[in-house]
Amino acid sequence: MQAEHREYATTDLKGRRRPTLRLVKLPGEKRHVERSESAIYFARKLQIDKRERRIRNG
Repeated sequence: MQAEHREYATTDLKGRRRPTLRLVKLPGEKRHVERSESAIYFARKLQIDKRERRIRNG
């Protein structure tokens, strides 16, 4: 019995013309803004901001 092997096409980072833009509304902003940072970056930024607020407020 043979194991099945699949290959998936992926985008080459060097082939991109510009970073992907996404609409993001961060806490404290009034509307969505186009940004090129990844979702992981935003999640980490929110975690850090939340920790800093807890430290400042006791």
